[in-house]
Amino acid sequence: MKVPFEWLREFVVIDMDPQDLAVKLTMCGLEVEGTEVLEPSFDGVVVGKIIGIDKHPDAENLVLCTVDAGMEMLPIVCGAKNTAVGDKVPLATAGARLKDGFVVEKKKIRGIESPGMLCSERELGLSDDHSGIFILPDECRVGHWLHEEDLVWDVILDINIPPNRGDCLSMYGIAREVGSILGQRAKLPVFNLETDAGKKVKDHVSLTVLNTDACPRYVLRLINGISIGKSPFWMRNRLIKCGMRPINTIVDVTNYVMLELGQPLHAFDYHRIRGKRIEVRLADKEAAFRTLDGQERKLLQGDILICDGEGPVALAGIMGGENSEISEATEDVALESAYFNPLYIRKTTRRLGIKSEASLRFEKGIDIDNVGFAAERAIFLMNMLSGGKVMKGEREVHEKRELKTLFVTYSYINGLLGTHISQQDITKILRSIDIHIKKEGEEGLLITIPNFRHDIDEPADIVEEISRLYGYERIPATRPVAALSGQKRTAREVSLNAAKEFFKGAGFFELINFAFFSEKDAANFLIPPSDERASFAGIVNPISREYAVMRTFIAPGVLKSVAYNINRGARNLRFFEKGKVFFLSGEGKPYERTAICFAITGREAEFFWRDKYSDYDFFDIKGIMEGLMGAFGVTFSLRNTVEPFLNPQRGADILVDGVQAGWIGELREEVLKSYEIEQSIYCAELQFDIILQKVKLEVQYRSIPRFPQVTRDFSFFIDDSLPVGMLTDKIRGVSPLITSVDIFDMFKKEKRSVSFRVIFQSYEDTLTDEEVNRLQETIIKELTNIDGISLRA
Repeated sequence: MKVPFEWLREFVVIDMDPQDLAVKLTMCGLEVEGTEVLEPSFDGVVVGKIIGIDKHPDAENLVLCTVDAGMEMLPIVCGAKNTAVGDKVPLATAGARLKDGFVVEKKKIRGIESPGMLCSERELGLSDDHSGIFILPDECRVGHWLHEEDLVWDVILDINIPPNRGDCLSMYGIAREVGSILGQRAKLPVFNLETDAGKKVKDHVSLTVLNTDACPRYVLRLINGISIGKSPFWMRNRLIKCGMRPINTIVDVTNYVMLELGQPLHAFDYHRIRGKRIEVRLADKEAAFRTLDGQERKLLQGDILICDGEGPVALAGIMGGENSEISEATEDVALESAYFNPLYIRKTTRRLGIKSEASLRFEKGIDIDNVGFAAERAIFLMNMLSGGKVMKGEREVHEKRELKTLFVTYSYINGLLGTHISQQDITKILRSIDIHIKKEGEEGLLITIPNFRHDIDEPADIVEEISRLYGYERIPATRPVAALSGQKRTAREVSLNAAKEFFKGAGFFELINFAFFSEKDAANFLIPPSDERASFAGIVNPISREYAVMRTFIAPGVLKSVAYNINRGARNLRFFEKGKVFFLSGEGKPYERTAICFAITGREAEFFWRDKYSDYDFFDIKGIMEGLMGAFGVTFSLRNTVEPFLNPQRGADILVDGVQAGWIGELREEVLKSYEIEQSIYCAELQFDIILQKVKLEVQYRSIPRFPQVTRDFSFFIDDSLPVGMLTDKIRGVSPLITSVDIFDMFKKEKRSVSFRVIFQSYEDTLTDEEVNRLQETIIKELTNIDGISLRA
């Protein structure tokens, strides 16, 4: 959250440097990720005051302003229409430097010499507004340099608000924390709201809340006779510094109060509310609703709706509808300020994929006690900026609930922290953050949790508040007392750890992705509906539509990580991930398996001074698979793949004892396009539970052979339909004296020719030629007895 230092000082007296405050906020749990100093991008500009305005004698569109520059009166030619006598304005005289280094010079304009110019906000680099001259606030001093005035200087604190601290998503919330650091109490804005006693809200609109669990408090106020225009600089400037775009006086006020007090608001055009009634209810059926952004949204049963006499006008807490939006023609405004149940808002925003500043605050929980004050504050500002009259009273539904109470003992606090914090310091800390102490006893405190602190549920949360405000640096380091005992790892844990160590040693980086994905991921991999991987275990409350079901295979997550890295310039990648995959049984109950997925893309190295590396291919990933299986002592075989997402010429199914245990190969181009990847990806995924049944991690020592080995080469013509891997296994099975079988040559003319190099080795004595010849004949006989194989002469 962006927090302008200048705005923060309206709520609490700060007598320290912004950088020092940033450190203190970080130490108490609100991490300040950075500070941005806003300083003038101009110099040589003074604060002037318009004393007189006369028509230019030779130009209808120009006027001649007499400007008091403090030491002298200057005639300035100006073309803007928004100036008036008495206005204070920025005066750039000759030699002044404006935004982008522009230097002002004396000029003759239609016969009259102008020694300077009056500046707009854009010319000074303060905003993008160039519609007229920047009218300065009354507190600016005539004749003083504008770059020395407070309104053009500021420091913005960029604070990372913890997910459970929705109360800090406002200037007042941050000020409350600053006050606790400085020993002060943050003060709310003070104003005096005048209402039109002749018009009462209750006579002009009705309000009904049909579900107070979804909306326990709703306040409706009215203002009529407004004139919508541009907000003043101070408001627009603060909105811009907080990262919001100014629109008009009414919309800007709702955003301003939301940033100021943390209460989201919504303004309706009163005359577009049909039946002059507001009804808050849950959707009872599916329906379509067009929101302010022009999108048609699908509403489901259970969504909170704001309705008028004929139908929905807003999706509660998220976005208003086109049918009731504020326009330039709006004269009467109905202002909504409400508390919506965070569970309902969170569920709807995630399903629809809508994120807004308002929904962010409603999701985390706002202060239900602040709803009425925020409505009053906003209607006051609307009246101040847009005129009109505020109708007396409001329409309100408020289901009051008991505040949460907790009892916490001093011994529990100090025992958990390892400290000796006094009772007086504990009560002082808690009161500084508006936690009410209902009763103090000798053993502990009975405290009341305010409605804005949704994150405090148990005594441990109170200890956390005390520790962060007491100062983490003041808490001594103590050693926990515990008996340590050896922990025996299961065979599964040992095997998974061995797999992890293998991949790390092979140059792979480990991925840890979510254990859920989207049904679209299975569709991207061309998984048919009949496949068990298309039978998903759904998530009741998914974090987003992209993570709505539990994953049935790991490859989509790995592929997303590959795409993420490729898009950032990393082309040569080796990734692996191990984890759970989830399926539905025949009874519809979920169950899980363990899987390992690994992928390679690019090449081993981009360049080398001596050799040129080629891109990875199928045999690279197959070699990695062989290394993994070899480390586990598991034998496997390959067969033509049936997987729809693999290239059939460069893909295979992995079999362990005749059971499919996974797949390996090049992913098809249409799969890669779904993830916007334009280079080849070789990937494999294993059902690790099947492999675990065959793992042999026991290492047996075998001495280095003292006897020479014998090498023989064999060449055969082999039909294309016969897998070469099957033949190497066939040769190895001829005798235990065969220690190695490798392919050293392969080519094809009329037939495919494959050459094998076989190494014979005995650990007991030297092999004779007769023994090797006998094995050689056996190999030739075993292979040539297979249809489609003949010995090459």
